Amino acid sequence: MISKYIKDLIPNNSRIIIPDFGAFMIQDTPTGKVISFNDFLKFNDSVLLNRIITVEKVDAAKGKEAIKAYIARIESAFKAGESFAVEGVGYLSKDSQNNINFEQDENAKDKGKPKAAAAKPKAEEVKPAAAPAAEPKAEAPKAEAPKAPAAEPKPQPAAAPKPQPSAAPKSTYTNNSYTNRNMEIKTKDKTLTTVLIIVAAAVIIGVLIWLAIDFNWFGPFKTAKEAPAPVEVVVDTTPAVDTTVYEEPEPEPVIIEEPVDPSSMHYHIIAGSFQVESNAIRFQEDMRSRGYNAVILTRGTGYHYVSVKAFDSRSEAVAEWRNMTIENPNLWILVK
Repeated sequence: MISKYIKDLIPNNSRIIIPDFGAFMIQDTPTGKVISFNDFLKFNDSVLLNRIITVEKVDAAKGKEAIKAYIARIESAFKAGESFAVEGVGYLSKDSQNNINFEQDENAKDKGKPKAAAAKPKAEEVKPAAAPAAEPKAEAPKAEAPKAPAAEPKPQPAAAPKPQPSAAPKSTYTNNSYTNRNMEIKTKDKTLTTVLIIVAAAVIIGVLIWLAIDFNWFGPFKTAKEAPAPVEVVVDTTPAVDTTVYEEPEPEPVIIEEPVDPSSMHYHIIAGSFQVESNAIRFQEDMRSRGYNAVILTRGTGYHYVSVKAFDSRSEAVAEWRNMTIENPNLWILVK
């Protein structure tokens, strides 16, 4: 069930953390969502926990127990040498060096846009096929055109003027029929235009009436003799709703404090945490190659943290953390 919660959270989050285990990192690309897994990011940001509490309607304690049971199932699959399927997301596995690997399920990517683009060539192929079919139809009027004038030479050899008036009514009738049709078409056009004008005028009048009522334009023209309408006093017993719009506060970093001497307190920006010291050393060298004065800090829990910057005051550390999280949102602060 928790796999489904993870799948449902992916469209609206850039990361989904499984507390004390690791985090799925989501990145939007032109080809879809690319999902990776970071087994160093383990602190509880309550995103997954809140989803469990909301859907299953349980308290926080039971939600945490459900997450622990889910992690136990994953670890059990790792011990059996098997991968663990997160339905609709991908597959988790552990290699010989005890590192957690992740393979994304291709169905988790959005492939809607490429399919729509492929449909265009089909519509274009239909047009060339329709063009040849129209050419034979255009030849039919050419054969009928000579037949019409063939009937006219007959009255000429007779040299009689009487047949000529008889031909005139035919053409007059034909012209009149076309004229009548044109008049019918023009009449219909005028009728349609008149209907459209009436509809437009009705809409404009309706809008003006609505504006007059809404803005109380007729108020100044009311006489003083009008009796005031009775006022009904209604006591509103519904609770007041606070409609104040509050500005969203600036993001705050996750700060973990250890018992320290206040006189020697330092705020460290942490880029990675490791259980294996050799992994921490390799990560430290990578950070130094990028220009950071990386230092390894060891906590009482046995984890090795790689600090990229340290400050004496909390305000300086938080300000620098905000600048650095633009490129790396997984940074947090350790007070040591």
